[in-house]
Amino acid sequence: MRIFLLAAFVPLLLAAQQERPDWLSGAHPSYPKNLYLTGIGEGATQEKAADKARAEVAKGFGVTLSAASRTAAAETSGGDAANSRQEISDEIRTSTRKVLDGVEIAVYWQGPQSWHAFAVLDREHSLKVLMDKLAEIDREWKDVAEELERTQGKFARLKLGLRLLRLAKDRRRINADYRILNSEGKGIDAPASTSEVLAKARKAVAAITVAVDFSGEQGRDLTSRVMDSLSSRGLRVVEQAGAKAPDIVVEATAEGENLPPENLLWYWAKGSVTVRLAYGATGETFARFEETGQEAARDPSSALTAVWRGLAAKTAAHIFSAVISAELMDE
Repeated sequence: MRIFLLAAFVPLLLAAQQERPDWLSGAHPSYPKNLYLTGIGEGATQEKAADKARAEVAKGFGVTLSAASRTAAAETSGGDAANSRQEISDEIRTSTRKVLDGVEIAVYWQGPQSWHAFAVLDREHSLKVLMDKLAEIDREWKDVAEELERTQGKFARLKLGLRLLRLAKDRRRINADYRILNSEGKGIDAPASTSEVLAKARKAVAAITVAVDFSGEQGRDLTSRVMDSLSSRGLRVVEQAGAKAPDIVVEATAEGENLPPENLLWYWAKGSVTVRLAYGATGETFARFEETGQEAARDPSSALTAVWRGLAAKTAAHIFSAVISAELMDE
């Protein structure tokens, strides 16, 4: 009798496991749309299905969470020898302005060929988190704006101006998310003096000019890349040959080379950048640093191109950090 009951129960259990749940259509009775943002993901494993479900939730915020297979190469050095290994990993590559806190996987279902996951984001809880972040930004905004009013030195004002521009950008992005989560589609108004303060911040930033000049290999290309990156961060970047000397001069030398191939699958290249930052008026150096990089690709040319691209990004970030953190001397 026990064997008979077990034999009769197993097919029913398997049928229940294979039955498609209603929530695969996008709606779940326990998580209504007016209270939750939801997303469905499918993958070969529970983890991959969950990642893709979270990515679906993120799309509502205009955030890119792209699931992609990529080939990664890593190098481990030991003494004079270098060993490279390659691994394929299916991962979620995140290009986002913030982490989507609060996204949870409510339920999984294993289909015949793959796993499915249902992700949910509680609107009310997330609105409270964003409201707190906006309030924190507004408090910092008020303090920095008042400090800008009291400050006279142009380099000191540059740092405060850049800080205000960053706060304004962060606030716009967070407020956009708030409007998405708010069932009425409304955000939280910025402080009344925002436009006036922003005008003063932009004026303070525009008062300082930065010139960049790379010598050596790929000098022109690296100069262009770094200038573009610094401009995107808010700095006013100019040609060094202008009529008026720039306030800050960035001089750099770059070197790079392809490494002897160890196999026909990956080609490695390495490079370095040495940077000097100085005052344009006096030539006095206020910062020095060096960046190094090593990259691999399927062909030598691509490997070296990847090195230059990575070094340009790292160098620009380091220059910007130096400008906003160094104790720059005003006349």
